[in-house]
Amino acid sequence: MKKPPPNRPGLVLKQLYMEPRQMSTQDLANILEIGYRSAQNIISDRSSIRPEIALKLSKVFENTSPEYWINLQSAYDLWYAEGKRGSDDPFYQAMKISGEAILKLIGAKTHVDYESKAVVLKSKSLSPDIMAVPKDPDSTDDRIFIEFQAYLEEMIQYLTASKVTLSCAQDNYTGPVLAVIIYTDATYNRGVIPLNIESTSGSSGIHGKFKEIVLSEMKEEELLDIDSRLVLLAPFLTDSNIQKDKLTLKCSEWKSIAVNSYPDSMHHDVLNVLSLFILSKFKDISIKEVRSMLNFDLSDTRAGEELIEIGLQKGIQKGIQKGFQKGLVYSELNQRFGQMPVGQSIFAEATDEVINNLAYAMDNFITADDFLYWWTKNATPKITG
Repeated sequence: MKKPPPNRPGLVLKQLYMEPRQMSTQDLANILEIGYRSAQNIISDRSSIRPEIALKLSKVFENTSPEYWINLQSAYDLWYAEGKRGSDDPFYQAMKISGEAILKLIGAKTHVDYESKAVVLKSKSLSPDIMAVPKDPDSTDDRIFIEFQAYLEEMIQYLTASKVTLSCAQDNYTGPVLAVIIYTDATYNRGVIPLNIESTSGSSGIHGKFKEIVLSEMKEEELLDIDSRLVLLAPFLTDSNIQKDKLTLKCSEWKSIAVNSYPDSMHHDVLNVLSLFILSKFKDISIKEVRSMLNFDLSDTRAGEELIEIGLQKGIQKGIQKGFQKGLVYSELNQRFGQMPVGQSIFAEATDEVINNLAYAMDNFITADDFLYWWTKNATPKITG
C-alpha cells in the first residue's frame, strides 16, 4: 500500500498560516528578508525550509517552533526520496554541498571557482542533471555537465549529448566542455549503447565520448582518498545485500566521517543527503530505519542546538501538529474538487484513524462523488441532511 504523503511544508505555510492572515508572497518575502522569488519557491515547495528560514518563521508565526518547520521539511524530503528512489534531486543537493569534492572525483582540471546549478532548458523534456560553470565569465576552464545515472537507460549517452548540446546552443556557448556520466551501479553502465552516429556513405559522423565513472566498482578507501567529503556517495559502493547489523555499523562510520569533514553549519544538510542516498541504494530500508542507523537527531547540529535553546513548549507543538494533518487533507480535497460535500466542522470531528485511512485512499478519488462514497462508508460522523 502506498504511504500517504506527509504535510508539504510550502502548503502548510500557505494555507494554514498565510491565507488566514491574508498575507501575500511579497509580505512573506519582506518579513523573512528574502527575495520575492525565493519566497515563492518556498511556498510552492521548489525550495526547502532551511534552518535560518525556520527560525524566522517561528518568530512570524508565534504558535510554531523552528524545530517543527525543519522536521516538517525533513519528513517530506525523506518521504519523497523513498517514493522516488533514484531521483536527481539528492544528487543536485550533494553537488551543492560538496561540489569541489565531486569535481575532484571526475578529474576536472581545477576544483575551485565553480558554481553548481541545475539547468532548465526551453525544452522541458531535456534537462541536464547538473552543470558546473566557472564563476569567471572569461575563464577558459571546461563547462562541466554531470549526469548521475541511478537506473538502466540504454540511450543515456545519446540523451546526455542532446542535453549538453541543447544547453550550449541555448547559451550560445562554444567553449570547452567536459561531459561526465556517473553510474551508481555497474549494471547501469554495462547496458549502455555507445554514441556513434555515421552517415551511410561513411564520409561524416559524430563520435561522442564521455568520461564515465562507476561508483559500485570503486573501493571506499579509494573514494575517501580523493576527498573525505565524498563519503556521501559511500552507500553506492556497498553491497546492496549487506546485513542490516553491518549496515548499521557502516552508517555510523559514514556519519562520523561526514561530521568531521564538513563544518558544523552543514551537518543537517549533509546527513539529510546521506539519508537520501542510503534510501536510494537499499530498497528495503525504511525512513525510520535510516534515521535510527544514523542517529539523525537535530541536536547533533549547531542549528539543532540553537533550536533547543529556544525551548518552546513541545506540548503546544504536538497539539498544533494534530490539526495539521486534518487541515492539509481537507485543503487538498477542497482544492481538487471545489466546494466539499463535507463541512469543515464535520471533518474536524473525524478520528485520526479515519483521516489516516483517507490519506491512503485520496489517490483513488477522481471526482467529489468518489470521496463522498468513501466517506459515507468509512467515516463517523456521517453526512446528514
